[in-house]
Amino acid sequence: MKRNASRTMVALVTVAGIAMAGSACSSSSSKGSSTKGSANSAGGVADGKPLDPNATVTISIDGAPGADQAANKAEYADDLAAFKILYPNVTVDAKPYVGQIEVAAQFTAQLKAHNETGAYHAYFTDKNQVLDSNDETDISSYVNDQTVPGWSQMLPGVKQNLQDSGKTYSLPINYYSEGLIYNRDLFTKAGLDPNKPPTTWDEVEADAAKISALGGGVSGYEDYSGGNNGGWHFAAELDSNGGQMVNADGTKAAFNTSQGQQVLQRLHDMRFKDGGIGPTPVTQWADAFPPLATSKVGMFIGAPDVIQHLVEVLGASPNLYGMGPMPGTTGPATGTLAGGDLYYFKKGLTPNQIKAEIAWIDFEYLTPGKGQFDFARDKALATPDKPVAIGLPQKFFWNQTSPQMAQVQSDLKTSATLPIDQYTDFVDNPISPVLEPPAAQQLYKVLDTAMSAAVTDANADPAKLLSTAETQVNQILANQ
Repeated sequence: MKRNASRTMVALVTVAGIAMAGSACSSSSSKGSSTKGSANSAGGVADGKPLDPNATVTISIDGAPGADQAANKAEYADDLAAFKILYPNVTVDAKPYVGQIEVAAQFTAQLKAHNETGAYHAYFTDKNQVLDSNDETDISSYVNDQTVPGWSQMLPGVKQNLQDSGKTYSLPINYYSEGLIYNRDLFTKAGLDPNKPPTTWDEVEADAAKISALGGGVSGYEDYSGGNNGGWHFAAELDSNGGQMVNADGTKAAFNTSQGQQVLQRLHDMRFKDGGIGPTPVTQWADAFPPLATSKVGMFIGAPDVIQHLVEVLGASPNLYGMGPMPGTTGPATGTLAGGDLYYFKKGLTPNQIKAEIAWIDFEYLTPGKGQFDFARDKALATPDKPVAIGLPQKFFWNQTSPQMAQVQSDLKTSATLPIDQYTDFVDNPISPVLEPPAAQQLYKVLDTAMSAAVTDANADPAKLLSTAETQVNQILANQ
């Protein structure tokens, strides 16, 4: 899921910050995007080398900022110009997304129509759908430390989303894992230590009750219960308890267990016994954030980019939030839901087109100090009415000992506009990432019902709710 990497909540990093994004739509076709490359020396050779700077080739890619993102659009244009200096004969036909890109059906329709751009955006959870479409390219022979510096030091949790059966099909542009985001001011007012976020669900429940006791419409904890977001958060909280959504081979539901029942029972108790959850259900992704921005909610499960949205879009104070690890049963969770965004490569591209797409994606999304990692530029462009959130504890893509991470961390410290020390608990307690289940969005929709009942029905029975959901999910998985 988002932030993904979800269909409704994933963050696509676009130059000046993390812009809310989703499934890509474009009218480009493979034939249209390969015209110029085919005329250039038979289109190049799949030799594992970077693109020849003298090669003449035209490529297409989606994900460019639209007309409503003036600042991002200007920076993207600057990056295209800088890329042109390196590859003067490459033309990048960069297209914005079309329509409501977060709607899964549009992405599915695009795949069926085979009208993707040469490189097209997707979420980690889209892998099976993309591979089933038979409109992707195996780029294994093109990707190495020469063409994508740092490739060999990319995190296993990232690479497993790029690959299938030993073959590589995509490159990442965003990677996240979830943790506990909390309001430091509300912690202080409730007599809690803002430097010690809760690390167990029992502590979350107790702290939420204390925060809600402040009154004035304040809720100690907020959770989703609709729009596929409820099921998404159910999966995240199940993972944190040591449970899992499906069995090892992805053929049967595995959430109808004591761990799954604990998720629903705790939310039910927080709503109807402790008062830690308020009476208004949160069903849509965007509805969760205004209360967080206005200090009406004490705690929320999310990825670091939630803080970015609160600061950059809703104008919240950069100093208001802290972040801790995902809570677990006896301490920080043993697993936390992770996701991200990536680019696949359309079938039918010439070798030079594939090389050029890789070169541009690497420049814009995978090179410290450039593109989305140009923190100094982002900070310079910030104004009082248009703040920029720099310094979030993102997972990024590489292991901590890589030169890429060393530069990113150094650049963040130099350009940070956020209080990095307030995210120390999250950074210092790394938790193993858990991938989203197959048919994630369909499963999340089923679990929405259980999550909604837990926080709206005083007589809800977690065991019965999960039994019903289990039957429905097994039917979905049987048809995959």
